[in-house]
Amino acid sequence: MNRIVTSQLYDGSYVSAEAFLDEKYILLSPEVPVDQALIDRLAEWNFDYLFTDGEVGDTPTTSAIATTEDAPLAAIDQGRRDAREMQEAQKIYHKYLHFAEQLFGNFLQNGMLPINPIHDKIKSLLEEIKERKRYILRVPELDSGEANYIVDHAAKTALVAIATASSMKMPPHRLIDVGSAALLHEIGMVRLPSALYMSNRPLSDKEKKAITTHPVLGFKVLRQLNYPMQICLAVLECRENVDGSGYPRGIGADKISLYGRVLNAASTFAAMASPRPYRPAIDGHTIMKTLLTSVNTTYDNAVLQAMITTFSLFPYGTYVRLASGHRAMVVDIVPGKARFPVVRIITDKNGIPVREQPVTETDSEQYAITGVLDVDEITRIKSRR
Repeated sequence: MNRIVTSQLYDGSYVSAEAFLDEKYILLSPEVPVDQALIDRLAEWNFDYLFTDGEVGDTPTTSAIATTEDAPLAAIDQGRRDAREMQEAQKIYHKYLHFAEQLFGNFLQNGMLPINPIHDKIKSLLEEIKERKRYILRVPELDSGEANYIVDHAAKTALVAIATASSMKMPPHRLIDVGSAALLHEIGMVRLPSALYMSNRPLSDKEKKAITTHPVLGFKVLRQLNYPMQICLAVLECRENVDGSGYPRGIGADKISLYGRVLNAASTFAAMASPRPYRPAIDGHTIMKTLLTSVNTTYDNAVLQAMITTFSLFPYGTYVRLASGHRAMVVDIVPGKARFPVVRIITDKNGIPVREQPVTETDSEQYAITGVLDVDEITRIKSRR
């Protein structure tokens, strides 16, 4: 593929073949004319040339536009498309959350916790993750509405656990086990006062001891209801650390089940990604950095490596600053490039939102990620849309 310098473009001109940004992302099809606004934006985004097999001319050429996942459109109002997809993911999450609310409520009212509906729901969730992972795995953005924190936490833990276990190449039946255990891992907590797990004050020794009983309570509940032992053990071991510092039994990595190790990391991710009375939801990059500081002490290395494969160091939906000065949001993960996700540019260098939002990889010096935006800057950007 050849390169043409963008200075060759002029208002009303055409490129006779598809024109790409960064050798991958489509900017123009042959039948779409160049306008001055596009020329100005290319200059603003510091694109000095385009990749194409065509030439600049005065007349259009009819051609099909490639729209595969490997060549997403880069400048066809990505912001609106992204918003629609995220709204759909949010609807799916709300349905899933409603299922979890009914499940927990039914257990509190009559002690019933049927396993088949849970397995069916996890199966459907597996499919949703496969089809919509770029959106449904933006965990910090998933709005729980008025749902109880424990229910929301259980639902988000299941999302993260399934996605992580998928990267560990677990077969479908084991993914269903992991998802089911994640959804139920706090079932013992619902028997405790909410003031314990929602408190923003230091807990007393007695309160701390009460909190540490929830895995045992959950294990006993599931055993009494004849759940498979691998699910019961995962619930029992979801707070065990690989160095033996966890609870309730203080066992080390060699005695913690694989499901339990997955749940420990996934549960922490989900907890940090959710707002609490004393803080907002934490961004995905900060979550990943926090988890990695405790690798081989709290969390299993193989589990965290799988989580990085799934989410990268900059998970889906993370707002970042680029070396070019632009602000962007992570929209896709590149296998084997944990530090270099694909981003969609959302503002210019001055923080002003742009209408057409180009997509680019971040493994070049010009578009390297230099930092993560704080809550205040993200709020300002969203308010300007």
